Amino acid sequence: MAGFTPDEGETLLAQIIHQRTHVDRDANLELGLFTNATPGETITQATITEPTGGGYARIDLTDASWSIVGDTASYAQQTFTCTGTDYSALVYGYFISSKAAAGTKRLLYVEIDAAGPYDINVGDTYKITPNITIG
Repeated sequence: MAGFTPDEGETLLAQIIHQRTHVDRDANLELGLFTNATPGETITQATITEPTGGGYARIDLTDASWSIVGDTASYAQQTFTCTGTDYSALVYGYFISSKAAAGTKRLLYVEIDAAGPYDINVGDTYKITPNITIG
């Protein structure tokens, strides 16, 4: 993932590492798609826009399924498949967010797909292999 960690994610990471505070990081992470044309450092979970329709739903990334070697965390390829109706808007890229039992989520990583945006229609797939390098 050659994207970036927005301010909201940087704050969560600092809290987890330096204070052992897991307020918004109870279980697993989520992978989603976004339709914001130009997300920047200040984008948050509350301001990211996701497509609707087409059976779109975030994908759970279970904690135990991450592989970590050195400074890189890797996850198996994940596939979004559009069914029934087209996605409601162009997809510009993908994100990973935290989630907590209380329902609070924070945006950790965002990547704009350099080959996008994509108009995802019925029968189309969008595949992502999350690889995050901390460095």
